[in-house]
Parts: sequence; C-alpha cells; structure tokens
Amino acid sequence: MKKLQEEIYSSIDHEFTLNISPNDLLNIMQAYELSPNDLAGPYHYTSPTAAVSFNVNAVGLIQLLQQWPRQLNWSQLNQAIDELLHHWLQDYKTGAKLGDALILCQSIKLHTEDATLSRYDHQFHLVLTHLLALATNEFDQYRYNYSKSFDLTTGLPNHQLMLKLIKKAEAEHINLGLLLLNLNINADKERKINTNQSTLELAAVDLIQQHLSKDTRLFHIGPNEFAIVIEDLHFPAQLNLIASELIHAFESSLPLVNNSLIVKPYFGGVTTFKHTSKVHSLYECAKLALHHAMINHYQIEMYDQHITSVFSSTHSLEEAIIEALQNNELEVYLQPIVSLPKHDAAYATCVSAEMLLRWHNAEWVGISPMRLIDTIYKKGFGKIFIRWLINTACQRIAEIIATHQNSFALTVNLSSPDLLDADLPELIAQSIALWDIPAKSLVIEITESDLLLDEKKAMSVINRISQLGCSFALDDFGTGYSSMTRLRNMPISLVKIDQSFVKQIEQSPQDREIVLSIIQLAHSLGKTVVAEGVEELSCLNILMEMQCDKIQGYYYSKSMSLNDFNIWLSNFQNQHALLTRRHE
Repeated sequence: MKKLQEEIYSSIDHEFTLNISPNDLLNIMQAYELSPNDLAGPYHYTSPTAAVSFNVNAVGLIQLLQQWPRQLNWSQLNQAIDELLHHWLQDYKTGAKLGDALILCQSIKLHTEDATLSRYDHQFHLVLTHLLALATNEFDQYRYNYSKSFDLTTGLPNHQLMLKLIKKAEAEHINLGLLLLNLNINADKERKINTNQSTLELAAVDLIQQHLSKDTRLFHIGPNEFAIVIEDLHFPAQLNLIASELIHAFESSLPLVNNSLIVKPYFGGVTTFKHTSKVHSLYECAKLALHHAMINHYQIEMYDQHITSVFSSTHSLEEAIIEALQNNELEVYLQPIVSLPKHDAAYATCVSAEMLLRWHNAEWVGISPMRLIDTIYKKGFGKIFIRWLINTACQRIAEIIATHQNSFALTVNLSSPDLLDADLPELIAQSIALWDIPAKSLVIEITESDLLLDEKKAMSVINRISQLGCSFALDDFGTGYSSMTRLRNMPISLVKIDQSFVKQIEQSPQDREIVLSIIQLAHSLGKTVVAEGVEELSCLNILMEMQCDKIQGYYYSKSMSLNDFNIWLSNFQNQHALLTRRHE
C-alpha cells in the first residue's frame, strides 16, 4: 500500500519552483546580445510615480527593487534575478498584474561609470521582461495542471485523484473505506451569516483534518462536499466511528471571521467489504448512500443493496415522468373556486377554478403533482413544462368562456424558477394573444417562499406580468414567511388560506382565530380571500360568518377533467337559476 500511496500522491505536496539556472540566464542574455560584464553595473533606483507604486499589489517586488545592489558580479546577478522572480511570483499569487511589474522594473536603471545611461539599459529591461513573462507563464501552466488534480481554494486533492486512488486500490484488492461528507450549507445560509463558500470550506477543512488519522486522506469533490478515504481498512465500523466523531466535532460552532455557524453535515459511506455491486463503482455507491441520507435527513447512511434498488426505482420513475411530458401524457384538472353569497348576491356562484396537474399511468399510480413538478425541473425541462402549462391554461379559459358564454378565470401555480425567468412575461403575453382571452382571466398563483431565492429579480418578473393585466394569488398564506409589507406592496388581489388551518376550524379555537385574523387583515388591505380544503357544511357556515369571500374544496367538488368540469358548472349554474326563479 505504501508504494501505491507514493505513486498516487507524488505530486500532492509538490510546490511550484522556478529554476532559472546560470546557463539559462546566460542564454537569454546572449539572445539580447548581452554578456555578464555588460550587466555588472552600476545600477540606480528611481522611485516610480505614486500612481504606479501605490495602486498595485506588487509589494514584495517594490521592496526588492528598492534594495537592488549598485554593482553585481555574475554570481550576484544570478542571485538577484532569482530573488526578483521569487518576489514577483509571490505578488502574482495575490493578484499583482504583469503589466505593473514591467513598469516597476523600469525604476532600475543601468548606468555607466560617469553616471550616464548605459547603452545596455534597454537590453537589460528586455531581459527582465523576458524573465518575468517566462516565470508568469510557467506558473500559470503549473496552476492549470494543478487545478486538474487539486482544488485551488482548499489545496486538497480533488475528485480525479480520489478516483485514481480507488481504482488502483481495487485492482490490488486492498480494503478501502470511502466516506462522503456534505456540509449541508446552502446559499441562503451563506447570505444570512454574511460569508462565502471559500471561507466556509476552509474552516470546515481545518476542523475535519484535526480529527483524521494518518491512514486517511481528505479530498475536495465539489461545493461543500468532501471525501475521506481510509486506507488498509480493518473493519466496516471504522467509517461509522469517523462519521460520529466528525458529527460531534461539528456540533460546536464552526469558527468564522466575525461569526460562527452550527453545521449538521450528512455522511454517506461504503467499504470494499460491502461493495458487491457489479453495476455501480465504489464511489457511485457512496454517492447513493449520501443522497439517501440527505433526502431522508439521516446524518449517516452506509451503503447496502437496498439503496441501489430504491434509486433504481427512482430513476425509472423520473424517466417515465419526462417521457410523459414529451409525449403529452400529462393532464390538467380543474377544481372549482366558489364565491360565497354576500348581501348583494343571494347564492353562491362559480366564475373561477384552480388548474391542477395530473398523470394517469397504470404502472405509476398516485404520483403527486409536487413529485411530477420537482422531477421535471430537476431534469432541466422546466421551461418546456411552463410553456405547455401556460398555453394549456389559456386554451382552457377560452374553451370555458366559449362554452358557458360567461367570464371565467383560471389560477395557475408557478414555482421559484419560473419567477426568475425573464422570458416568462413574453410567453404569457403570446399565449393570451393566441387564445384571445382577457388577461385578467389568467391568475398567477405563487407562494411567499417562491420569492426568497432572489426577491428583486422575482419582483421584476411579477411586475411585468401584472402590467399585462394578469392577477396574482398568494397561496398557503400563513404557513411561511409572511410579510405584511410584501402583501401590501405586491400586486396580489387574492389571498388563499392554507387548508391546514381550515380543515379543523370547527374543532380548533386556535385555527378559527388564525383564519379570522387572516380574513380581516386581507380585507383591510383590499384583498379577496379564498379558504382551501373546505369539506363540511359546518366549516362552510363558519367561513360565511367570518365574511370569507370564496372557498375551494371537496364540499363542492374535487378536481375534474375539462369535460366533467363543464358538466358540473352547467349543473351548478342551473341549480342556482332554478332557485332564483322560485324566489321570484
């Protein structure tokens, strides 16, 4: 195993060194028709202009030039050039620019003994330019080669070196343990603690390395993700011990500049003892275990064959969902939104509905709309889906208006990625024009959490859609990040109360108070209120007493296909027409 380690890690601790030998220097000088005696001196240093010296990062180079010797023999010239290139590369690593270095080197002038400028001064600066450019180019090439095997931020070996190690170890039948670690830190957390990913990763690396033994190797394999390879593994439980120790270490705050953060990482592991899959590599099995841990919120998950079966089924489902989208097998169903009777209307009416996604498949039964939508966006088909959804909504509105000769509105649910799509308003405008419907007939339904990813960008898209004449509904109000300022300032005309508050309204005084407060607040801001999840007459009566404007739920109807909805709507309108005539 030692020989394997040496082969894999031969370049890990190798720092970049620039070797310009005396012979190399002499060859470069001769190319510019110079000899060692021509550059013996004397040299004079002239301070560069303030604009140059104080607006560059080449601090080390400036200090060296200020101390440049007056006279130099051949040996001293070699040493001075080595030091100049060394200081330059240190400055270059911190952001200094080559152009600034070339200007700074002009501060060293080669003179003659009578203090006049030497005829070799120009060639001397050409040599310095050649050397600085050569050093910079070699360092850039080194950094490029380094980046293919190492992470530039942490300095850790990367995914490619890890795979190389695992492949060689497996070929030599050496027992390995592989533990993957995800810090479980997203962009929202980074913004809240006012830090960046690099700072977080460096702090995490420092903490992790404090708890690793000499027979382990740490790799950086992705944003906030690391791999720990245990060489010469003796028993599988070693992985659990390491993971448990790191979980305990992360229970203390991760120290950051002017801040701290509690990290609850996820671990997924596999050993060559347990790895029997002929389909998935050791690394793929560890990834499956980590993903299984993350979606189920387990801090540690060790691979077994059951996980492969679960993910095989998941993969098949995802492929089937995308195929259904591409083959136009997804359907939209409509659930009525009923306006409750007020003092100026004797009976309930229905002039709107919510459009809901459905998929009927004999093999995959009962797949929720949320699962369908999550898969579609995860697989990168979000734009195709939303184009289909908006166009279908406008088509359904046109068909219902034509069938019932009455105004009608449909609410369509959008997600976070949709609200960040600058092309969405134009897409909506095109669909409205294509189906020749009033813009107010299309109601865009969003949730407050949809705005959190990038509220400024989302609001720009929302305002452009509002300018088309479309209305907005705020879904699941009261369950998330409620902001009265947001509710007041956004172009929201409809507030939907989440069914979790509505269903138990008869039994729960707390829910009843919450619903009443939301209704009163929304009305004070001039918003219409829809209560979702109404299933019982007793619930409906309470909502009517509270002056709720509209309801949605099984009390009137579940969601239906377009044909069934048209039949239901005709019957609903006829029943109320008959009741009206009787009262006349």
